Amino acid sequence: MAIDLTETPKIKFSEIDSNPTPTGDGAEIPVIIGITNNATPATGVLKFRNYTAAARSVANGGIGVEADIATNPLLAFLKNFFKENVKKNADDLVVPYVYVIDLGTGKTSGQSPVLDATAWTSAFASAKIKRDATAEVLVGFKKTDTAAAIIPIINSALDKIKTDSIKGSPRILYYSVDGMTMAELEALTDTSSTTTVEGNTVNLFIQDSRLALIGLYNEFGVTCARIFTTHYSEEPGYEEYRSVAPNTFVERTDNDEDTIMNSGIIFNHDEKPGKSIHPKICLAVSTSFAKNSDNRPNDCLLHARRNVDQLIRDAFETLYPQLKRNETEVNLSYLQADLDTLVNDKKEKGYMMDGTYIDVKESTSNPFDLEAEGVAVPVNATELIRFSMYIEAPNTTI
Repeated sequence: MAIDLTETPKIKFSEIDSNPTPTGDGAEIPVIIGITNNATPATGVLKFRNYTAAARSVANGGIGVEADIATNPLLAFLKNFFKENVKKNADDLVVPYVYVIDLGTGKTSGQSPVLDATAWTSAFASAKIKRDATAEVLVGFKKTDTAAAIIPIINSALDKIKTDSIKGSPRILYYSVDGMTMAELEALTDTSSTTTVEGNTVNLFIQDSRLALIGLYNEFGVTCARIFTTHYSEEPGYEEYRSVAPNTFVERTDNDEDTIMNSGIIFNHDEKPGKSIHPKICLAVSTSFAKNSDNRPNDCLLHARRNVDQLIRDAFETLYPQLKRNETEVNLSYLQADLDTLVNDKKEKGYMMDGTYIDVKESTSNPFDLEAEGVAVPVNATELIRFSMYIEAPNTTI
């Protein structure tokens, strides 16, 4: 059954909170890759627990000083991110730290610099080193870079994320483009956005459940923080912002909001159920939400995709030790029991609903490998998501 959702959530709809209160786990740790315009960029993958640590010179372990923030997009992003990443209540989730990769200018040298695809691609590989990260963010794209240069870089990042996801470490990619209007951002998910290169049609759009496009750019940092501090089983638009005052966000008509949402773009607005005003994410959609409602994948909403991704990570952690066990039917039955326990725990906590299961068996092609198939029914989702995993033993010879 297709996901036939074409209107943004409005006050005419009622909502009942049936989600458990998070108690400390569930926040996402991102790898944030971006432009600082540092002449000599910081090397390696940095780790920051707060903005103060990041707002230092490169020589002192940071990515740039506050005085240069106007020309340092990555530092500006982190300032807004950490502004939102604070506890206001005892049970609020916070991101304990972030990883950062400094790309300097992120562009080639010379009189007509362009985005340096090689440098960005190298950073994508480095990002995979941090196995505790569950999201990647790309910072510093500008309208003047053009979609023709940006989209191939996004596709390169997605390819690496999907390769890693197959190995049990799924992630979601987030980006925005400085200087683009909402209409120009909408073109980045529109199938009519193409160009011709040497007689071949090249797409200038992406619609993918592992890609989130944030609009507008000046809200990029706080929006990512709001998503990453939301438990993976919950809709990020449910809780209001911790650092944003009412009447901060752009006021739009219902039709404008519907258009933006149906373009697969995450945006913010003020919800006004009565006298009170609540600044929130409208609805956390992925860019695959831009597909026709009859063709939208079941994981087009971020809370469903994030929830299933966590189930996959947990299942992988459960499955992998079996590769080092003696291959017996008894041990395989133990493993199935472990997976059943994992699924039951998810359902008891309210993260998954009835109908969720994972079955495991030995591979028909190699008895030392494992095959797992399952169905996930995330909480607050009307569609189930089928998935399969292949756990391959090390290829060794003694």
